[in-house]
Amino acid sequence: MRAEVLLVLVGLTLCCALVCAREEDVKEDRVSRDRIQVREARGLVEPSRQGEEGDVEMSDEPAAEVVEEEKTKPKKKKTPEEIEAARAKKAAEKEAKAKKQKAPKPTKKPKPPKPTKKPKAPKPTKKPKAPKATKKPKTTTTVQPVSRRPSLEEEEEKLLIELGWDTLFRPVTPKTPGWEEPVEPGLDKKVTTTTEVIMYIPEETTTVPYVGPWYEEYDYADLAAKKQEEEEERARKEKAEKAERLRKQWEEEEEERLRQISVPAEPKKCPPLGLESHRVEDDQLLSSSQSHHGFSAQRGRLNMQGSDNDEDLYGGAWCAEPEERNHWFEVDARREVEFTGVITQGRNSEQYEDFMSSYFVAFSNDSRDWTTLHDGYAEWLFYGNVDKDTPVMNQFSSPIVARYIRILPQSWNGSLCLRAEILACQLPSTYRSENEVNPSDDLDFRHHNYKEMRQMMKVINEECPNITRIYNIGKSSQGLKMYAMEITDNPGEHETGEPEFRYTAGLHGNEALGRELLLLLMQFLCKEYNDENPRVRRLVDGVRIHLVPSLNPDAYELAYEMGSEMGNWALGHWTEEGYDIFQNFPDLNSILWGAEDRGWVPRIVPNHHIPLPENTLNGSLATETKAIISWMQRNPFVLGANLQGGEKLVAYPFDMQRPPISLSESRRWRQNTEMNEETWARIQRQNEGSLRETPDDAMFRWLAMSYAHSHLTMTETYRGSCHGDDVTGGQGITNRASWKPVVGSMNDFSYLHTNCFELSIFLGCDKFPHESELPLEWENNREALLSFIEQVHRGIKGVVRDVEGNPLPNATVTVEGIRHDVKTAVGGDYWRLLNPGEYRVTAKADGYTPQTRLCMVGYDSGATPCSFTLAKSNWDRIKQIMALNGKRPIRLVTKVNVVRTTAASTVPSSTTESHASAQRAERLRRLRIMRLRRLRQQRLRAGLSTTPATTTTTTTTTTTVPTTIPETERTTSWYDSWFPVDSWSTENPFDSVIFDPVATQDYPFEYTID
Repeated sequence: MRAEVLLVLVGLTLCCALVCAREEDVKEDRVSRDRIQVREARGLVEPSRQGEEGDVEMSDEPAAEVVEEEKTKPKKKKTPEEIEAARAKKAAEKEAKAKKQKAPKPTKKPKPPKPTKKPKAPKPTKKPKAPKATKKPKTTTTVQPVSRRPSLEEEEEKLLIELGWDTLFRPVTPKTPGWEEPVEPGLDKKVTTTTEVIMYIPEETTTVPYVGPWYEEYDYADLAAKKQEEEEERARKEKAEKAERLRKQWEEEEEERLRQISVPAEPKKCPPLGLESHRVEDDQLLSSSQSHHGFSAQRGRLNMQGSDNDEDLYGGAWCAEPEERNHWFEVDARREVEFTGVITQGRNSEQYEDFMSSYFVAFSNDSRDWTTLHDGYAEWLFYGNVDKDTPVMNQFSSPIVARYIRILPQSWNGSLCLRAEILACQLPSTYRSENEVNPSDDLDFRHHNYKEMRQMMKVINEECPNITRIYNIGKSSQGLKMYAMEITDNPGEHETGEPEFRYTAGLHGNEALGRELLLLLMQFLCKEYNDENPRVRRLVDGVRIHLVPSLNPDAYELAYEMGSEMGNWALGHWTEEGYDIFQNFPDLNSILWGAEDRGWVPRIVPNHHIPLPENTLNGSLATETKAIISWMQRNPFVLGANLQGGEKLVAYPFDMQRPPISLSESRRWRQNTEMNEETWARIQRQNEGSLRETPDDAMFRWLAMSYAHSHLTMTETYRGSCHGDDVTGGQGITNRASWKPVVGSMNDFSYLHTNCFELSIFLGCDKFPHESELPLEWENNREALLSFIEQVHRGIKGVVRDVEGNPLPNATVTVEGIRHDVKTAVGGDYWRLLNPGEYRVTAKADGYTPQTRLCMVGYDSGATPCSFTLAKSNWDRIKQIMALNGKRPIRLVTKVNVVRTTAASTVPSSTTESHASAQRAERLRRLRIMRLRRLRQQRLRAGLSTTPATTTTTTTTTTTVPTTIPETERTTSWYDSWFPVDSWSTENPFDSVIFDPVATQDYPFEYTID
């Protein structure tokens, strides 16, 4: 029994020994491999240490100690499968950390090198020699870990270690150094299959927690791990930066894509085709129908103005026939162009609110096959107007190349009526386009707002400082300055003998063409003067030119903000206070015509420089108007013009229509025996039609024609005016009162209050043309602008002085046959515009004897000199005598011989002129009639019969009448019967002696109000 038990124990012991030996071999393999790796990393393999390790005896106990040591460590040795799993897990954690971008991990306890990055196995040539445990040489080899599936023995060994049975059966090894393991007989000693692994056992083993070795702070494995972490961190940052860049790039691309989807590309901007400016002719406009004659397709132009009577011949839009079903409005460009948009507007009417609210657009190249514009999904429906006046623009997403375009109305308010403008660009071609003009002058062709205009004028002044000066004539209601530029050889002062000329523009803020033309004229005069242009040099040196580009700057800023084609007919027309500046001047026409009807002109009311009524400047005048009046009074202008828009013609005064005289006044004038034939003929013309002509009507017509016929297209009136029939008779000029009369105009005020002859120049149908049209407009108007300035030298000029050579300011210069006088300036100089001919001119001044000269005006350029030298007269003494008599007429002496003597003394002794002789004969005739009337009255009083001694009796009665007749009867009876003065008349009785404005040679019998 004991033997059996012993055998069993021996068998078990052998099995355990074999299992333990294999386990120890595996563990020692691992430990030696780790040691070798540490040695290779640190390079601390010492020979002395190898000798000591070689003396260590082999036993089974180190295996147990190693197991205990491993148990004390925080981590156990893992199998290859666990190592691979750990690697995958760690990689997943790192990726998660990189995504979440968490803070770096806290420092951990030192641990052996991570299995994820194993150092390479030592090369076979550098393998360290295994130390000898005995004197016999033994080979030591390192076993590389092989990732394989664990065998049955390894699983049993692991099971025994977990159960704790690995310490129960330990092999007994002799500790004597000379002991050798017995060898089974029959086997060769040289053949050994076991591999000896050297393991370093710590000198002291304690149960204390694991403490790192003394060289732990120099552990390069941890340093390599840190370096590896830094590289990984750097790689992670680079990856994050790259991801951020890609994200930003993606966001930008997405934003750009969304922008392209939400905001389409900027459509191409093209100028108008020319419906409003009439470059598109009437035969290029067609329509499906028309309501009646006055509303044809030719009326469908943007800003077309209708007649005051809506049922008149001309309507304010194209209106379709209500019975039609398919409506269209067609424009023929006459060549292929790029259509980019449509501007629509409702009907111009005071009574009706007609406009189109939606429409389609179709295109064609042959006017037969039409293609409706699509937006990518369906036919593109454009939304039109919401009122009749405001233009609405619709632009196409991309230009459409075609020749014909049609507007197909779909819905409308009231009747179907529209006005339109087409936006189109000309295609590149060898043919010259109307919109493409190559101007010969290098100028700035664009629209300028207030700041840009001021900057432009400043640049011109800096370029030509010796001939230009900038000043302002006042401020607008909003505080903007009304700038003017003076261009002359000596700017800043008035030169004696040099006439002054003015161009003004911008009276209505939305009429921008005149503003830009004056800015272009400033540039042109400056450049050409510097380039030695003889014509410009002659103009600048001989005329003081004033250019005011904007008289209504507030309204222009409003129109400029809306832009060309988008402002309606009235936007910016008035000032901020609601005034039309052109019609805001005092009405002097009514004062003059009322005085003429009563016979007060020129004795009581002058025919020139009519004074302003009281409190006029404090009345309903705009701020801009007051500034313009003050500017007119400061400068002795001779000629001027205001540039306007909306038509193409030149209008001359009178601008106000004169009302006809009443029948009662006509009868009273007819009963007045002293009315001459000329006055009666004028009254008859008034009854037939209102008088519109000025005394200088012929001169005004010439001035108007000088501009209209110098303009390149103003006289081309074969197609009518901008809004109706031609009112100029093919000449391009008209009288404003017969065309569109206005009250209180700037032209009438300038003519009646100053010496300046002013006209209105209407530059074109389009008030605010597109920038592309400015070069064409400059070419059309350049010669006319220069030619009109040159007309200031037409007529006579001179200086009025006294005998001592001193200039006489405010002297009156009268031209015989023209009932409009002029006054001399401060320097005594004057200018009188006259057509070629022979004129009798008289100069007169208070306290001086008038002088008359015969002046010839020829056809040559330049005014004719005609100066005067006046001598002092006794008129001051005569006025003193009249003042002593209460300003009553001086009583004539009743004696016949005295009368004869007075009459003879009044006759000039030496005169050969026909005018003086006729005047003397008229005076003698009236005195003879006066004497006969006195004789008749004396005969009636005396009651005597007619006898041959009548003459003697008359003489005696003449001497006795003053003593018998009361003085009142004697002083009032003779002139009351001779000078019939009505209750409404305060006329000087001596005016009946001299009806002509020409004074007598001795002194003028002119009644003046003191």
